[in-house]
Amino acid sequence: MKEWIVETTGLTKRYGKRFAVDGAALHIGKGDIYGFLGPNGAGKTTTIRMLLGLIRPTGGTVRIFGRDLRRERLSILRRVGSLVESPSYYGHLTARENLEAQRRVLNVSRRRIDEVLAAVRLSSEANRPVKGFSLGMKQRLGIAAAMLAEPELLILDEPTNGLDPSGIHEIRELIKSMPQQYGMTVLVSSHLLGEIELTANRVGIIRRGRLVFEGEMEALRKRASGFLRLAVSQPERAQNTLALLGHPAVQEPADGGLVIDLPEDKAVARLVKNLVEEGHSIYRLEERRHSLEDIFLDMVGKESIL
Repeated sequence: MKEWIVETTGLTKRYGKRFAVDGAALHIGKGDIYGFLGPNGAGKTTTIRMLLGLIRPTGGTVRIFGRDLRRERLSILRRVGSLVESPSYYGHLTARENLEAQRRVLNVSRRRIDEVLAAVRLSSEANRPVKGFSLGMKQRLGIAAAMLAEPELLILDEPTNGLDPSGIHEIRELIKSMPQQYGMTVLVSSHLLGEIELTANRVGIIRRGRLVFEGEMEALRKRASGFLRLAVSQPERAQNTLALLGHPAVQEPADGGLVIDLPEDKAVARLVKNLVEEGHSIYRLEERRHSLEDIFLDMVGKESIL
């Protein structure tokens, strides 16, 4: 049985009559990179703030490392690192000096500064004032700060927001290295399906405060089923032939093309062979698939921007 690092039950946050989060049940396993996906304003940051004890839930429970966050908040959060929204720094101080200020608060070894700077590939920039850093470098420094105390769980809220393609790639590769290289479980939120698809092995999708999907990324990919479209002679007769072969077809009214659920590769070859043997001419054969973006938009509505 999988060990859940984060487990919530009925997690709810209400502001007046409005539900920012409504009954969310998250399950994040040890070693997962968990993509928390949804449109802007869907409830991702509110959920993350509840996981970090920054706001109190209206209802439900949060268990992290198998412990109740409400009862053991301080001991739990010592094992958690986070980057929520934009990191803040002292611009006139260097990267090393900024991390030193946080190291003293956390009371961790000084060697950790060099270790985390190396992890985020900022060692060569350690003695530069942060005010001269690019946005991507500042995000990497924020992740370094979140890693200072060697957390077992790392929570990153929209870490690629506002970055250029190069910065996004750097952050993505860094996140992907976390479980194996540093033994961390990672929760990363985003409104960009493409980024989560390239990073996460497990995903939760939230819409208007409600979790509408949770599971392995592979299970989400399997929902992206496809179909086969055929342009044939005598489509009505071909439709009967396909039905006898176990592939019921729908005829498109616009041009008489036939559409069937996508069979396996070998079945496609057999199907074409049988149609030809029955005297049908096949003018065109095309495979189409619903993309993950189609599935995502079906779940969250057209309010999402991909």
